[in-house]
Amino acid sequence: MVENFLINIVFFTNNGKQIYKSLKTGLKNAIFDLKDDTTSLKAFTKGSFEGHIPLIFIGATGIAVRTIAPFIEDKLSDIPVIVIDEKGINVIPVLSGHYGMGNDLAKRIAEAINANAIITTATDIEQVFAIDSFAARNGFRIQDKSKIKNVSMKLLAKKEVYVDNLIEGLSFLDDKPAGIKKSNGKKADIIFSNDRLDDSEALVLTPKMLVVGMGCKRGKGFEDLLGFLLEDYSLEELRNNLYAICSIDKKADEIGLLRLAAYLHTKLITFTAEELEATEGDFQESAFVKEKVGCGNVSERAAVSIGGRLILKKEARDGMTKAYATRDLRSIKWQD
Repeated sequence: MVENFLINIVFFTNNGKQIYKSLKTGLKNAIFDLKDDTTSLKAFTKGSFEGHIPLIFIGATGIAVRTIAPFIEDKLSDIPVIVIDEKGINVIPVLSGHYGMGNDLAKRIAEAINANAIITTATDIEQVFAIDSFAARNGFRIQDKSKIKNVSMKLLAKKEVYVDNLIEGLSFLDDKPAGIKKSNGKKADIIFSNDRLDDSEALVLTPKMLVVGMGCKRGKGFEDLLGFLLEDYSLEELRNNLYAICSIDKKADEIGLLRLAAYLHTKLITFTAEELEATEGDFQESAFVKEKVGCGNVSERAAVSIGGRLILKKEARDGMTKAYATRDLRSIKWQD
């Protein structure tokens, strides 16, 4: 199982071009879309924000800040923006470090090119648990972003933060981080709930429960793939509740699927044919598909391969397949 992602990137000098080449070699599971000479920097940046695609500037921080300023809207929907200096010494996440996972991406980039990750968020500097990073990593929707700071400030002040879990079947694979405690009747600071709790003073986290398994012909367009899913769910429903798009590893570099995952604010997770074949269940098998990719059913098997229950069997049309499942919440980790 591998998570794959698309990154938009721009450089301005020959040194920057060499850093880009190093990134292409060293950053695993990333597919890069490089700004071409016919596209303006403003248009490229606008497209990155509209497509929700992480953006890397190899150059001065000032250029990045001035360029992205008109497009910044909300910390829960803004894209991660990373700046790398043209000698590849420092890697700086300048936007969406936590919920957009920009800090994690910056650390991965720094490791890939042997650079310094310059992280400035207080929780990271103080090595304190970041609840918004946890939510993004594990597919939880934050109902009210203003409550994030209440949790972070308590943890930074070395105060205990109390948690209530109202979700049946949600369990964790590891122990709670320092400062996080089960409420045991005390007023909760964090509540895990499937329901909206608009009147709650706590930070409410709701799990994204939908998984879609997808397959497609090589080169299938993003618009076609999106339209295929919009037949079943609205854009708002997909962005609020889609945990992952899952497919076979042969589709790890499929631009349409990568763009689709980015646009829907979700993950693209791929599996080997062997992993998919090992998935238990009653699936609609195809000898033709098995001969081509080594697995008789990609969409249904992929949908349930992260642990879940199939809720809609395979539908195929125009070179695309889809199947839906709900995910299992028994494999959540407090810390990565």
